Amino acid sequence: MAEKGTVIGESADAEKQKKYYPNPELAKKARIKDMKEYWKKYDLSINDPEKFWGEEAKMVTWIQPFKKAWQKGTTPEDFVGKWFVGGKLNITYNCVDRWVDKYPDATAMICIRETENLDKIDKYTYKSLKEKVCKTANALKSLGVKKSDRVCVWLPMVDMLPIVMLACARIGAIHSVVFGGFSAEAVSDRINDSACKILIVADEVMRSGKARPMKDNLKGLIEKCASIEKVCVIKLTSNPAVYKYEKDIDFSALIEKQKADSPCEPMDSEDPLFILYTSGSTGKPKGVVHTIAGYLIYGMVTNKYVWDYSCLIDMKGEKDPAKRDVWYCTADIGWITGHSEIVYSPLALGAITCMYEGVPTWPHGGRFWEICQKLGVTHFYTAPTALRSLMSLGNENVTKWDLSKIKMLGTVGEVCNFPEWKWYWTIVGKGSTGDKPVGRPIVDSYWQTETGSYMMVNLGAITPMKPGSCTFPFFGIHPKLLDEEGKEVKTPNTQSYFCYDMPWPGIMRTVWGDHPRFIKTYLAQFPGKYVTGDYALIDAEGYYFILGRADDVIKVSGHRLGSAEVESAINSHPKVAESAIVPYPHPVKGATIFAYVTLMKGVEPTDALKADIQKHVRTVAGPAVYPEIIMFTPAVPKTRSGKIMRRILKAIALQETKLGDITTLANPEVVEALIEARKKLGEIKFDEKK
Repeated sequence: MAEKGTVIGESADAEKQKKYYPNPELAKKARIKDMKEYWKKYDLSINDPEKFWGEEAKMVTWIQPFKKAWQKGTTPEDFVGKWFVGGKLNITYNCVDRWVDKYPDATAMICIRETENLDKIDKYTYKSLKEKVCKTANALKSLGVKKSDRVCVWLPMVDMLPIVMLACARIGAIHSVVFGGFSAEAVSDRINDSACKILIVADEVMRSGKARPMKDNLKGLIEKCASIEKVCVIKLTSNPAVYKYEKDIDFSALIEKQKADSPCEPMDSEDPLFILYTSGSTGKPKGVVHTIAGYLIYGMVTNKYVWDYSCLIDMKGEKDPAKRDVWYCTADIGWITGHSEIVYSPLALGAITCMYEGVPTWPHGGRFWEICQKLGVTHFYTAPTALRSLMSLGNENVTKWDLSKIKMLGTVGEVCNFPEWKWYWTIVGKGSTGDKPVGRPIVDSYWQTETGSYMMVNLGAITPMKPGSCTFPFFGIHPKLLDEEGKEVKTPNTQSYFCYDMPWPGIMRTVWGDHPRFIKTYLAQFPGKYVTGDYALIDAEGYYFILGRADDVIKVSGHRLGSAEVESAINSHPKVAESAIVPYPHPVKGATIFAYVTLMKGVEPTDALKADIQKHVRTVAGPAVYPEIIMFTPAVPKTRSGKIMRRILKAIALQETKLGDITTLANPEVVEALIEARKKLGEIKFDEKK
């Protein structure tokens, strides 16, 4: 990556700079017909946001109408302001109940269990979904859960995960979903941070055809969570040997005893909907808080225009609800993508949304495409990490399946680099090549946990694409590229800080229990701007390219991992004195963790110790935090104030010769030792199929 403020990209391969065009048939029925109409609507959203968002908010069913779409803040710290002021609504009503009266038997959600033959698929109609959500809501109320209580949810990708979320939202409880791949320690940390009253967990989880422990991992940890009153167990395998705790409730049985009707709690527009923890560059993970109306409306609007799928809110001329488009997002609901793109946005629009419990490579490397064929998927959304993994398994895993119903493809979570983008375009999408390639569009979406939904994204039906570019801003998004002093950068192809100078409805409102941290992290660096923490550039044609993190957050397989969180896990090993991590390129994951580890005095570095440290980190922090590369070192370079110089560590890991200025280091002599140690480590090779 170039240094900040330098010009890059001018000698990029011409093939990568070529424009690719969506199938022209898509524009004929699109809600926005061409780029001229897009720019006109975009200008309205920037020049008169209150009018724009007030009009879009008519999609929502309100209990009490809002008085003002956006009340602007009066200080830089109050960047967000207030949205849909005075309005009252219930998000579960908008996702489920309002469709029951007119379309009770229409499919709402398709949940696919992990089986060898895809023979366990639960299709929920709006009527059956409402019944299950109401029963679950009543079960929660029977345990004393009420409005504003926090409920921690640690479940795999099964139907009860979105059902629990919708049940919480129905009664006004705030859910805090933890990614199923995180450790039990991560769960207890999140429980304690937000004082959750209830934990909902599965007895076991299925992975690659085998039952693996989930609740067992809580032993010795859940007992220390003082706020927890009940541990609600969802029985997926009913293994009698699973660890039992005195506060356990058989939640599956309790739900079945309940009535299938439960009133929706009226909620203020700015009431919290959920907390979702995301890694920061320092300290503990941040509890990102999203509120009801702004999050709902922004998610609905982005999905309606970007993907343009047919749904109950707009059938696009289709009379039969059974013939709606089929939307399949492969993300885990434990991340913001799953919250927004599997649960709330598609259900509120009345779309058919799909979710799958398992991994894309079991029992074979074509599982995603098998699902697309079986369900007739029309819109498919996945991560570049998954694409790189599937690429390595061979094209035959794609071509053997009938993907003819797919209209649009998409990527999320990280930059989609040229090799996987081109493979996606040609092998999966069967797009043409040549001077003006045409085919199924690839929606390249840039957003964050903090933003609620897409910020920079192409409208699938109409926007010309460039591989690796998230193209243009969505409605209401006004990006700014800034230099170190906060001055706007207008020179094309210049790496700059990526910011926004006006808010949007879906923006997070605060960090749970720590509003000063919200201001410091996102608003303080450039007052009056929201700072994404990423670098970006804009090319001569106005296309935006995201270049990576400007802070110490690493993205591994699309998962944001804070350096402090990972280093804390490494440092907790009894033989480790200190550690520092940096990202290192990985052919499948995009990046992996390169850890510099300083051992306790007298401890000898060995391969066995490396393996033991890796095993320890997996245990205390989960497999997502695995330090794949460990290099033992006597010390790490630091400034005189004690800050680790990751810029130098990144350069050494990549064996770059230009390390930049090292005069500010308190221990410059360590740099030479690190360079020599890196030479001894030699070439790093990965098993791309892992």
